[in-house]
Formats: sequence, structure tokens, C-alpha cells
Amino acid sequence: MSDNQGRSGCFRYGCIGCVSIFALLIGISFILGAVQMTVDWGDPRPERVVTDHALPPAPPLPAAESSIPANPDAPTVPRVATFSPELRPAGTVPGRLVLDISMGDFVIEPGPPGEPIRVIADYDANSFVLEESYTPTGDGGWTYDIDFRAKGGWMGLLMRGGVEEGDNEVRIIVPRDQPFVLEGKIGIGKSETDLGGLWVEAVDIAFGTGDHFLEISEPPPFPYEHFFVDAGIGEVEVRNVGAASPARVMVEHGIGELTVDLRGPWQNDATIMLDLGIGEARVLLPQDVFADIDSSVSLGERTVDRRDPSEIPEGAPTLTVEVGGNIGELSVQ
Repeated sequence: MSDNQGRSGCFRYGCIGCVSIFALLIGISFILGAVQMTVDWGDPRPERVVTDHALPPAPPLPAAESSIPANPDAPTVPRVATFSPELRPAGTVPGRLVLDISMGDFVIEPGPPGEPIRVIADYDANSFVLEESYTPTGDGGWTYDIDFRAKGGWMGLLMRGGVEEGDNEVRIIVPRDQPFVLEGKIGIGKSETDLGGLWVEAVDIAFGTGDHFLEISEPPPFPYEHFFVDAGIGEVEVRNVGAASPARVMVEHGIGELTVDLRGPWQNDATIMLDLGIGEARVLLPQDVFADIDSSVSLGERTVDRRDPSEIPEGAPTLTVEVGGNIGELSVQ
């Protein structure tokens, strides 16, 4: 008696038949999807989208002169002299700016106090989609979600032949007097973010493959609760972190070139953890703080330039810095 006797379905002809049928179905689906994407895209259709959302009234800040220098060309926002979290206005509820952006240039910048939050997007509407939603929370807070991506995802990107640099740009303008938390993902592409002067409570952002630049060019009204960056592959540069004096800093990087500039007017002690993957990493330390440094590299070169404690002002903040690298070159200076 044959081993196949009495069996039904694909087992009657063996697993090869099942695999063949499954592969055929996958192939047909792929072809139909490719044809559909090609038809849907057509020629590029440049589009500009501008959206505004009015925000709740900003909480008042203590009217005190700050000892921290600010940008003289920026709109005036009162700052507290002590840079203390305890002096935040009672009942302050920060908003949430949640990003999911990829395959384009991304810019975030400060806007005038009292203005709406604004998005200005220029992109090919046949190949990309922009979705945004604003939700007030009822307690004075808000959530603003922004999603920008290619139609068809990775497959759509391949069918289109890639993305030319400068083809798509998304700019987000946040008023300086609004407290908010920045979180989410900036994926494949290029980003340029300046949080200088913005009332940011915390940062928890992931960078995908590409070139990403994040700067805190001007101190916020109050120190950050934390500053977390998780980067993938590419060149990542984080500048002037000390201007925000976050209590906790964590930067993780996979492959490529990384610069973490911890300089700036630190006001508080901080715990800093830097996890470096493969490539070249440079860490810049401020001159006027105590730095307790623990660094290691599994395979590669490591250079650490330690400060003379006698040259640091008495009462200066202490940074506890732990730097670890796998393969490459690490410089702490």
C-alpha cells in the first residue's frame, strides 16, 4: 500500500505541492501589489500642507531675571533664576508631541509665545502620506500625533526608486511658552531639531537610519526630567545637552559616527549613560563641572581627558558618566 493512500488535500501529493501553491499565491500577491502601487503613484504631485492647532493658555512663569544667557534675538520668555524644578507653576500639565516620521527631512523649531502649534509639510502626495491629529486632554494638557511615511512602506520606496534628498520636508513649530514632552520616532532620512528655549519637560526619541542633528541652543525655563536618545545607523550629533541640565541622560547608538556634546550651563547633578555600538564616538565634557567617568571599549581605541578637580569651582554639579563601546574609537574630552 502506498504511503499516500487514504490521504487528502496537499498531503496526497507531498509537501512540495503545498509549498509550490503557497509560493504561487505569494508571487501573485506581490505582482498585484506592485502594479497597484505603480498605478497609484503616477507622476510626482508636489503638495504643501499647513496645519494650525490652538493650544491651551500657557501657565505663567515666575517673573525673574535668569542668570543663564539667552538668545538676544529670540522672543522674550521669563525665566527663573534658580533653574529649579520646584518653582514650576502649580498644576502645570505638559502636552505630548508624538512623532512617527520617516523618509524625509524633519525640522522642529521654536515659535513665538501664544501662537498655535503649526506643521508645514512639502512632499510628493502621490508617494507619501501625512497624518496628524490634535487631542486636548481636558486637564490643560494635549497630545499632538504626527505620522509621515511612504505609501506602501519599504516596498513602495523600492518601487519608486528611492527618495531624492530634499524631496520631502516636515517642519513643526512649537510656541516657546508651552510645556511639552517630545517622544516617538524619526526614522529613515535626515532631521534637524533645535529645542533651544522651548519648555520641554523630557525627551524620549528614537532615530532611524540617516543623519540626525539635535541641539539645545538655549536653556529652557526648567531642567529636563530626562533626555533619552536611541539611534540606529548613521551620523548622529547631539549638542549642548548641559543647557537643559537633565537629571538623567541616556544615548544609545548602533553603527556610525556619534557626537555627544555635554557642554552647557549645568545647574544640577546628573547620571549619564552612553552605549556606543560600532564606529567613532566623541564625548565633549563641560569645563566647570565634576565628572566621574567610567569608560570602556571592547575592541578599539579609547582616549579620556580628565579634568583637574582643583580647577573646578567649588559647589559645581557632578556628572556621573558611564561610557561603553563595542568596536571603534572612543574619545572623551
